[in-house]
Amino acid sequence: MKSMTGYGRATASADGNQVTVEVSAVNSRKQVDMRFAIPRELGMLEPVLRQQIQERLSRGSLQVALSYVLNPAARKEMAQIDMDVACHIADNLREVAQKTGIAGEVTLQDILLVPGVVVEATSSPYEPLKELAVAALKDALAALDDMRSREGAKLQEDLLVRRQTMIELVDKIAARGDEALILQKQRLRERIAVLGVELTLDDERLTKELAFFAERADITEEIVRLRSHLDQYGELLVSDSDPGRNLDFLGQEMNREVNTLAAKTADLSISNWALALKAELARIREQIMNIE
Repeated sequence: MKSMTGYGRATASADGNQVTVEVSAVNSRKQVDMRFAIPRELGMLEPVLRQQIQERLSRGSLQVALSYVLNPAARKEMAQIDMDVACHIADNLREVAQKTGIAGEVTLQDILLVPGVVVEATSSPYEPLKELAVAALKDALAALDDMRSREGAKLQEDLLVRRQTMIELVDKIAARGDEALILQKQRLRERIAVLGVELTLDDERLTKELAFFAERADITEEIVRLRSHLDQYGELLVSDSDPGRNLDFLGQEMNREVNTLAAKTADLSISNWALALKAELARIREQIMNIE
């Protein structure tokens, strides 16, 4: 089990080039959501990095930042001035100024603006950074994964304790259920007597009303489903898969069962235990939101 929250940073370098990648992740109910902060000249790396992340992570909102240092020799080769062309352009500009009578000195800016004076490198100096970026991201994701695993272990421990608490509450409710139903039937008889209605215990109308009341107040079905959900919940907590979505679904289902159970009973003890179950479920569902 892994948390969706974490941070990883790594640097890869070779031949004077260096790339640093930072990945920070927070929880998200959707699939992996990525935002990149990459220098414009390295924008071609985003699809490669995006694919690598999608192969490693299934959920989470990620912020990926990349920075680099380029080999000084490569920076020099990015653009060079053709001195022969520059001198030729300077002479031509002076000649034009002299023949046209246009006053003013020929400036360096005038020369550099002429196409062909500044010659760009035929090959991209950024190409060696691609391999370094992939390597740095791999190590950054490994650091992120390690942090998410440590956080996930803490979440797992907490959720297993809360599961046991819920099991004990369900057991208490189940043990009280039959007795509570008998007490509710007795209260119904007492209310009928108070109203002054003459009904014997074998009266058909009373029998039907008690049967109908017992059916509505019976919480056996909810107890069975809650126990089943708690069993699945425990299996998911110790599985090697990414259980976040399934745990979230189970949390919703258990909350529905507890609401139905609470609505069926008028027993004070069961009502209090049902409230305690809802409180635990609220804490559990909040924690589940952080699980991948």
